[in-house]
Amino acid sequence: MAKATSNKGSRNGDAAVGGAAAPATRGVTAPKRRRNRALPDCTAAAAALRDREVPKDATKQSYHHGALKEALVAAGEAVLAERGLQGFTLRECARRAGVSHAAPKHHFGDVRGLLTEIAARGFAQLTKRLRTKLRAAGADLDAQFIATAEAYLGFAEAYPEHFRIMFRSDLVDVCEPNLIRAAQQTFIELTNVIHRQHGEPEVGVEVVELRLMSIPVIDDIVLAWGYVHGLAHLKVEGQLAMIPKAVLKDAMVSAARRLGPLMRPR
Repeated sequence: MAKATSNKGSRNGDAAVGGAAAPATRGVTAPKRRRNRALPDCTAAAAALRDREVPKDATKQSYHHGALKEALVAAGEAVLAERGLQGFTLRECARRAGVSHAAPKHHFGDVRGLLTEIAARGFAQLTKRLRTKLRAAGADLDAQFIATAEAYLGFAEAYPEHFRIMFRSDLVDVCEPNLIRAAQQTFIELTNVIHRQHGEPEVGVEVVELRLMSIPVIDDIVLAWGYVHGLAHLKVEGQLAMIPKAVLKDAMVSAARRLGPLMRPR
């Protein structure tokens, strides 16, 4: 039995060291060495993982100053659209933009500051819609009045949360220059609809102040703006849900055709 065991050990030794007799212990350990050589070398992989180690702030995006502001506003618009005013926080805006929680405060000061910038973007979108619709309406005065109502209502439906904050002096800084400029552009478009109804020259930003306008123009601005804004507000808040969409559109067109002639010289 001892001889058989020795032969077995020799065979194992031969496999391990190429023919030389080996002690029984080497004959047992040699296969383990073969298996170890078959395993992948983890040294390089471990080094690669260390090189790829994610720092604490790796999820934070890197922006230039202006790009960061744009990213925060875009994130704010997305949060406002998805969560509404009640769910709007600077922390969530920062998370969406992939920046530190302090970044929005650095750029906008507080929630009011960011909402003010978003409101300015809202006025810019409203102005764009008004110009597009009025351009398509051409010189037809009835069509211009209808186009104004369609643009205003269309904006409110597409951007309801913007619409809800744009005219809220308790939520936005109405004295902020960007907001003033954006709101003035919208007011110019609306005011020039009235001037055209009156057969008067259009005005620019330099004379858009109400104190520089005639009383008849101011009267009709109140009438027309009250109509389109009130209609948009009722629609956004679901107060016209009982009226079929086609019927509401016909009513809007009919109202515009009745209001327009009231503003024209007799």
